[in-house]
Amino acid sequence: MKLNRYTALAMSVFLAAAVMTGCGSKDTNTAAQTPAQSQAAETKEEKAAETEKSAETENADKAQSSELKEFDVVLDWYPNAVHSFIYEAIEHGYFAEEGLKINVISPAESVDAMTFVAAEKAQIGITYPVDVITAVANEKMPVVAIGALVQEELNCMASLAETDITEDMSTLKGKKIGHSGPAVQVAAVKTIMANAGLTENDAEIINVGFDLVSSLTTKSVDIVAGPFINDEIITMRNAGYDINVWRYQDYGVPSMYGLVFAANKDAYAADPELYKGFLRACAKGFEDMKADEEHVIGLIMSEMNSDDNPLDETQQRGSYETLMPLMEKDGQPFLSMTEETWKNAMEWMLKYEIISEACDVSEFFIAPEL
Repeated sequence: MKLNRYTALAMSVFLAAAVMTGCGSKDTNTAAQTPAQSQAAETKEEKAAETEKSAETENADKAQSSELKEFDVVLDWYPNAVHSFIYEAIEHGYFAEEGLKINVISPAESVDAMTFVAAEKAQIGITYPVDVITAVANEKMPVVAIGALVQEELNCMASLAETDITEDMSTLKGKKIGHSGPAVQVAAVKTIMANAGLTENDAEIINVGFDLVSSLTTKSVDIVAGPFINDEIITMRNAGYDINVWRYQDYGVPSMYGLVFAANKDAYAADPELYKGFLRACAKGFEDMKADEEHVIGLIMSEMNSDDNPLDETQQRGSYETLMPLMEKDGQPFLSMTEETWKNAMEWMLKYEIISEACDVSEFFIAPEL
């Protein structure tokens, strides 16, 4: 029978008394423990108790871990500042509290957030609203957005400050406009030009692909459409370039979310509480993300930085500071979404033939009550 600390101590006292009685008074001094011996015995017992408690805690943690449900999250890009709240929630055990073990998966050619979610190979994919709308309207994928990570569009237009492009954008006439390729960026350029009273024939619109930064800084083009305000804009400014940034929503493009969580629609309907638990943990992680910038930067550089994904601390700090006012705004809490925002985005995409038919917003948008 295994004895705990207190039972063992009681028995040792009983045995010591029996020895003293049996041996007589002349042996009392040899039978009794010195203060040093007594202290050593208690210390030994305390260490044994601590070891036992530690083992029990470790076993409990292992048991809890084995009971957690695997939950795969496919990122939109390699881990960076915008994902910090996920790592905060992992570090503080918020997902475990919801019964979840989070597996963070970086995208690659063989891992695409939308297709993985649609095929139920992952529970969550981080993606862009236009991708959700396109997947539902054009490809009939069973995907649905369940929360917005960023309340504003992150793509923008940018020009070197030395150019003569002005705020009314009429000065785009005769300019070379580089874009990153997707149809949505072309539509944004056309919308901005139309908002300034121009037609698409009034400027040269050029697909520069991934060369947004170099095409602008080498002056191959006058302005670019598609850089992220939390990435390429910071890169150029850190390199010493004086950049003017033009936000899409200020020039006729409807306001859209920067990034959203997408889930399989059928999987969500089958177990909404599973996904709500995920969102609750994310919300707690975001509160921690807001509270301590230095801890976030340290977490980024220790948990997200790697040989495959080398991160620059100055860049990530700039990204964090750019994102904070955008991930949550007055009247627009973190993860919140509205039907109007989704409807306006869908109608704009339909106008520019990015999607072929309109859908009811309930087809690609759910706002869970947490």
